[in-house]
Amino acid sequence: MKNRLVFFAIFVSFMATNPATLAIQARSDKEQPQTVVSGTAVQSVVPVQAQLASASASSSGGSASSSVFYPLGPNVMCSFLPRDFLECKEPIDHRENATAKIEKKYGCLKFGGSTYHDVEHTKVQCTVFPDIDCFGNRTFFREGVPCIRYTDHYFVTTLIYSMLLGFLGMDRFCLGQTGTAVGKLLTMGGVGVWWIIDVILLITNNLLPEDGSNWNPYV
Repeated sequence: MKNRLVFFAIFVSFMATNPATLAIQARSDKEQPQTVVSGTAVQSVVPVQAQLASASASSSGGSASSSVFYPLGPNVMCSFLPRDFLECKEPIDHRENATAKIEKKYGCLKFGGSTYHDVEHTKVQCTVFPDIDCFGNRTFFREGVPCIRYTDHYFVTTLIYSMLLGFLGMDRFCLGQTGTAVGKLLTMGGVGVWWIIDVILLITNNLLPEDGSNWNPYV
């Protein structure tokens, strides 16, 4: 009889502690990093903790409701969104004032350029559109924005003016180079020589708008 009582007590204590052990094991498994198998490589996916300060949230116009970013979740970082989902300000024009750029720490000293190395790059402030859902600050700075702007200067139109009315300086009038345009007009295109030279300069991309803007890509 005594042996039966001892066995019954051990059985009851085992049944009482087993649910608690399973709960602790389940919580431990939940906290472990998840493992994703891709082909032959095994990668560990760990949630990234992103602490969002209240001051940053108020200045940026709101952020994601959760402070934990999951790389495999439905939302991406706001700073990763392409330009189509953002409203970005135009680059600041310091007009070759290096002191102003040093104080501001960003902006453009000059605009224009036909190659990548000729174009200056800066950062601008961007804001995510209200209907786009993303994670993180919705207002941020985007780096690597080219210092390029477009005005009403079209290459094809200017080339036609240069070939047909270049002896009257119409091409340089269109480019905003009023001084040289008047000189070209008074000399009738430099007796034809200046006329031909400007056509060649336009074709070789050496005669550009006076305001430093690039050719408008739309005809």
